[in-house]
Amino acid sequence: MTFRTLFFASALLVAACETVPATFDPVLFDTEIEQISDNPSTVSAEAALTRLLARPDLTPEQRVEVTYQRAAKRWDGKYDLPGAVADFESFVTLAPEDARVSAAGRDKVFAATEIENAQRRLAGLQNITDWFDDKVLMGDLEEGAARYKNSGLTPTDPHLYMLREAGYICEGEDDPVHQYGDLPDYAKTASWCPAPAES
Repeated sequence: MTFRTLFFASALLVAACETVPATFDPVLFDTEIEQISDNPSTVSAEAALTRLLARPDLTPEQRVEVTYQRAAKRWDGKYDLPGAVADFESFVTLAPEDARVSAAGRDKVFAATEIENAQRRLAGLQNITDWFDDKVLMGDLEEGAARYKNSGLTPTDPHLYMLREAGYICEGEDDPVHQYGDLPDYAKTASWCPAPAES
């Protein structure tokens, strides 16, 4: 092998090593998954899992785990069930031998049924709280937030919590959430954020 050939081979090897991302440390990964699992907020937990899935350094096994965890969070929280169905399908495709495949298939069927029921309810007349729940179930939180804001009605305590976690509710007096009737304690300092997408 000539010096020139050896030089180019070494350069290619170095370049290859530099382009392969390091894998996510398994201890840090397990810690992050545990923290997300303990998070009582479906909104922030789902967002954290989505950020994790976007990482290029996940191992195939880690990607399987995050996909399953996001599917489970969405399903348990009745939050974006179309997304949960897609995640369950991806999980089964990525890990057909996983012990949770059977449960994932069952939950996928249940989620699909919930979606059909929600679609039927949304086609009829609903009060705003029930309508909001179904929009969240369908993955339309933004539309749900807009209707609450335009109506002038105060969201329920759980709805306000969800909207705050999603960045639609801030603390302040510029655009108060509560407009009519007695002011509930949970909404005393709540106002609509001026730019939800940037919150």
